[in-house]
Amino acid sequence: MASGAHRRNKSDTVIRAKGPLRAMELAELEWTDLGEPRSLRYGDCYFSAQDGSAETQHVFIEGSDLEQRLSQRSDSLFTIAELGFGTGLNFLMSWDCFNRFAAPNARLHFWSVDRHPLSREALERSLHRWPQLSALIEELLSVYPPPLPGVHRRVLAQGRLTLDLVWAEAADALAELSGLGKPLVDAWYLDGFAPRQNESMWTPDLYSHMVAASKPGATFATYSAAGTVRRSLTEAGFSITKRAGFGSKRECLHGVLPINTRLYTQAPRLTPWDLNDEKNSPDRQSALIVGAGLAGAHAAAALARRGMAVTVFDQASIAGGGSGNPQGVLFTRLSHERSILGEFSMLAFLYARELYLEMFRTGALTEDVDGALNGCVQIDAPRGNEATLETALRGLQEIAQSCDAETLSQILGVKNSTPGLWQPGSGWLSPPAVCKALLEQAGIRVHKHCTELQLSRAANGIWEVHSNGGRLLGAAPVVILATGPDSRNLPQTKNLPLRVVRGQTTQIPAPLDQPLLRSFCHRGYISPAVNGQHCIGATFKPGDDSREIRVEEHLANIESLAQALPAWQKHLNSLDPNTLQGRAELRCVSPDYLPLAGPLPDEQAFKQRYAALQWDASQLIVERGAYQPGLFVSTAHGSRGLSYAALSAELIAAQIFEEPIPVSRELQRAVAPARFLIRGLVRGTSQKKAVSA
Repeated sequence: MASGAHRRNKSDTVIRAKGPLRAMELAELEWTDLGEPRSLRYGDCYFSAQDGSAETQHVFIEGSDLEQRLSQRSDSLFTIAELGFGTGLNFLMSWDCFNRFAAPNARLHFWSVDRHPLSREALERSLHRWPQLSALIEELLSVYPPPLPGVHRRVLAQGRLTLDLVWAEAADALAELSGLGKPLVDAWYLDGFAPRQNESMWTPDLYSHMVAASKPGATFATYSAAGTVRRSLTEAGFSITKRAGFGSKRECLHGVLPINTRLYTQAPRLTPWDLNDEKNSPDRQSALIVGAGLAGAHAAAALARRGMAVTVFDQASIAGGGSGNPQGVLFTRLSHERSILGEFSMLAFLYARELYLEMFRTGALTEDVDGALNGCVQIDAPRGNEATLETALRGLQEIAQSCDAETLSQILGVKNSTPGLWQPGSGWLSPPAVCKALLEQAGIRVHKHCTELQLSRAANGIWEVHSNGGRLLGAAPVVILATGPDSRNLPQTKNLPLRVVRGQTTQIPAPLDQPLLRSFCHRGYISPAVNGQHCIGATFKPGDDSREIRVEEHLANIESLAQALPAWQKHLNSLDPNTLQGRAELRCVSPDYLPLAGPLPDEQAFKQRYAALQWDASQLIVERGAYQPGLFVSTAHGSRGLSYAALSAELIAAQIFEEPIPVSRELQRAVAPARFLIRGLVRGTSQKKAVSA
């Protein structure tokens, strides 16, 4: 979905991303005398000069019979998909309608694609004319993403509303949505610019993808009444009705997909090994989660937001393992080149940042006690020279900005001699506080100090968690294993190619004369002081399973910081590493440094289903993957748990509930646990030995 060249392989793990990092081209606007935005690229207005909100009400809200349909839903999800987000007016009016007519337990998912998004400033200027929507406008503006290609998920209205803004070509985005092979959409808004100005938004291929992604009885609404649009939508399977148009427009169109329409007729474009068999759809009443660190806490919260009863088990306590460090830095790694790892890192960071900001806004987290997202300075330069990276970041300054040493010194409050990056939306967080806040949500129960846990599947298909003494602790149709390094010890995950990396942090006293104002990332990291103490770290010791505190690693952390921050050299040299406190814990990583997030394959059945890939890796096998029913994993987040765990949890929840996924299909395949089985088949190796391409 993102721009750039790709190498396509029908059975390969991912569609390899190549080319330079680039922001999307923003909409080019001019403003009429009445203040309405008009597209220079397409020569058309975004809404009626007469009354844009009244137009949306007539064409889309009434054209979709939205008020009645929402009022009839009690506790289910209603999904709207839109072609052309534009100014967001349709979304805001739909949100307002949802607030007024939907039942308290109902949820709304609004999915919208746009190739040329508006800037935040243009969005605000376009929407200021509707003060009745001011509260919703303010919330939209606060979470509106930068023009980074990909899927940007935002969770609003205390979890009742999910917004997916997909910055991509409509044809690519619709192909991916239909490629999931699930009935996802209840109502379509066709709101691209007029067919004669923007033909790419009104093609028969798009309509075919619409049908493939629709639920029986799905509707569409559009202001257009063009004959080509009407005929193509009829041929795709919609039953069409003409309605009176808005204002000077004589007619507009409404359509319904008949209940008996045959769905899922499109052949897959690539081997759907990442998609679960339809017969494996789990019951969604309850779930068990093993692990109460960041991965488990985010997974529990994502399911609880959807109304699921969740029970969390941990052998120790909340955030007792690698998530137990007192401070961690939320930031993203950057490169001037596109890569799968880079794209996941940036999109995961942006999603997590909005989630944590909302936790601060609601009081779930306390500013300067549990964290502060007031930015981060990074001087361990990413690949590529500064000029190339600065070019790549044009339009993406909300994510990062290239700065000279003097500017970074002013930001840090401490003299710095190295140029680097300023990431204004990043900062520090207390992982234990985050875990605790996530697990305090309604619908979540936590059982701590459960000793060693065992997982098995009963004859009736229900998963059971037992103590090492055999006592049944819980049972549910869905289980998510978020066990980090302990995943190596569970029968269900022991064959995954996971590695352990030891990391030790160090607590040091803050210098009184040079307070650090922002988080600072070099070869290690340091956060602003809390109660007069900084948390610095962390060492990186692959294959070391020890959790003992080592003086030499305290010294290594201090020396690394002294090299990066010479202004503190005297203070750091005065510290005695023998007297310092810290934590030593184990991180879990994968060979390609991407997390594992998704369903766990039935290894034997999976290998049998795709055995032919051993002889021809490029062939297309149309069967979906063979997975263990109701069993999912979220692990291998390494030192990026604060950012990776949130999006991984949302992806798993979307798969369980059969919703649009919060990432591109490319990224779903890139983090799928089954990717190593596919690589092993293609290369003739076992999953345990499979490594990244």
